Amino acid sequence: MMMGFALRMLGSVAYSMVVQYYYGFGDSFTFYSGGNFFRDQIKNDLGSINYLFAPFDEMKDWFTAYTTNPAFTGYFSAPASNMVMRISAIFSYLSFNAFLIISLFFSFFSFMGQWKLFKVFNGINNYRYSKLLAFAILYTPSIWFWGSGILKDSICLGSVGFIIHILYKFFVRKKFSFLNLFFLCFLIFIVNTIKSYIITIITMGTIIMFFSVFIKSFKNRLIRLTLIFFAIITSALLFYVSNFTNEINELAEESIAQIEDFQKNYQTSSESDETSKAGFGLGELDPTPTSLILKSPVVIFTCLFRPFIWESRKVFILFTSFETMLVFLSTMYLMFRIGIIRFFTSIFKTPYLLFCFVISMLFALIIGFTTFNFGTMIRYKIIFLPFYYFLLVNLYINYVAGRKKIIVSVANKPAAEKNIEHGA
Repeated sequence: MMMGFALRMLGSVAYSMVVQYYYGFGDSFTFYSGGNFFRDQIKNDLGSINYLFAPFDEMKDWFTAYTTNPAFTGYFSAPASNMVMRISAIFSYLSFNAFLIISLFFSFFSFMGQWKLFKVFNGINNYRYSKLLAFAILYTPSIWFWGSGILKDSICLGSVGFIIHILYKFFVRKKFSFLNLFFLCFLIFIVNTIKSYIITIITMGTIIMFFSVFIKSFKNRLIRLTLIFFAIITSALLFYVSNFTNEINELAEESIAQIEDFQKNYQTSSESDETSKAGFGLGELDPTPTSLILKSPVVIFTCLFRPFIWESRKVFILFTSFETMLVFLSTMYLMFRIGIIRFFTSIFKTPYLLFCFVISMLFALIIGFTTFNFGTMIRYKIIFLPFYYFLLVNLYINYVAGRKKIIVSVANKPAAEKNIEHGA
């Protein structure tokens, strides 16, 4: 635990130094400035403390009425950014309003959530290969570096860890408490405000996991297939009745338009600055769900295993490329040692692995489709890396355990039986 905590604190200091002296700008400064605005208004008028809990649609008018710098108006009026500013303002009273100390508070919350997630995963693994799991979830550089600082990612990373821990206590360990229920609702509200798609994906993963457990409770294969068939039919009917087709087409068109804007902005910045070229492209995308589905394998692969070493144009991208290369090699090793078919069947047979697989793939899909810069993608994808790393570690543990059983069974065979097998 202490090693993970030390690395997260180091990551907070390192990230703050990088933002200050390398980039010279960043979202952290914007959130810190917004938090200072809350703090200053409360200092001048104690009644302004109500704005820490006011609806987000009131923020823009309040901000524009008192500020002489309209540069942050868009950030301040956005619920996601405003929520981070509010949290920064609260932490400022515990840290003498020092930027670095506020960053340490964000990092501490992020670490505690990850520590809770590690305990859940370690328990599922029956405490086998705990050090390997700790290296994957707590010691991975991209997680403890980009998961630190005054950022949305720090809050979401920590919150997701706490959410999974509470859900595990409720549904697996059967330990319910109203305090945990209140904390769970509060965290869901925070994450849903900052990045709503995170809650949507976790909900989908949870539903699929419980449906898998429900299906497995029936021993008859015909009943299982029937239930799966009815589930597909019900989903299709809901899809049709709710008119989801038009909504998805509209969402696809909006996504494509957003993607094109990102690409244009990225190309413009790349042309003006050679060192900023750390992006990638997906080719032409049609504004249809079919096009998005067809591109999904490439998008997921890109988010999981890129940047490659030869694609690195910056020092930070180079370090990350070593990590992604290790993840790629680990995935390929397990696939070929276990067998590609058994690799996926093992995932779909195990509810916890299915949950992590669904979450990882959906996050990779969304992040890959909406991010065209490796630096940004690296920061965004830390939200699902612990789940994917747990999946790999669990598969490795079961693979090693299976080999040991085979070796022990062979060693325990009578000598005469061994001689018969060898044709003696």
